[in-house]
Amino acid sequence: MTKLPLYKVISVGNVQKFEDLLLKEAEQEKRVGKPGPWLKALTTYARQHEVISQEPHPDYTIPPGEQVFKIIEKNSGRSDLYRWGFQGGATGNHRIIYAIHNFSQVILLHYFNKDYNGAIKSADIVPAEKCYEEYCAIDPSLY
Repeated sequence: MTKLPLYKVISVGNVQKFEDLLLKEAEQEKRVGKPGPWLKALTTYARQHEVISQEPHPDYTIPPGEQVFKIIEKNSGRSDLYRWGFQGGATGNHRIIYAIHNFSQVILLHYFNKDYNGAIKSADIVPAEKCYEEYCAIDPSLY
C-alpha cells in the first residue's frame, strides 16, 4: 500500500528544466532499448521525490555520508534551506536546494550539478534564496 504524500512538492526556479532533461534523456535511452545512466538517475530521482513528499527533514540518525537530505549550515543567512543530493554516475552529482514552506509544502528552489568538494557555495545558494523570496511574495510564509 502506497502512503499518501504529507507534503506537496512544488518545483520552481530551474528545477523544472532539470526534471525535463531527466525525462527526455531517460525516454531516449528507453527508445533505443539501452537503459543507461539517465534512466537510473530518473529512477533514483522518482524514488527520492516520493520520500521527500513523506519526510523532507534530514534524519540525523543516519550517518552524514549516507544522508540524502541535509540542512544547509554554511554560506547562507537562512536557517530553513535544505539540500537534496544524489549521485547520478555519468549524468552528474545532482543537488537541489529546497525549503519546507508553511508546514505543508516542499519548494524545490534550485538545481545544480555539484562538481566540487565541500560545503555548497554561495553562488549556488543565492539563486535558491531569490526563488524562495519570490515564492513567498505569492504565498507568504506563516513563520
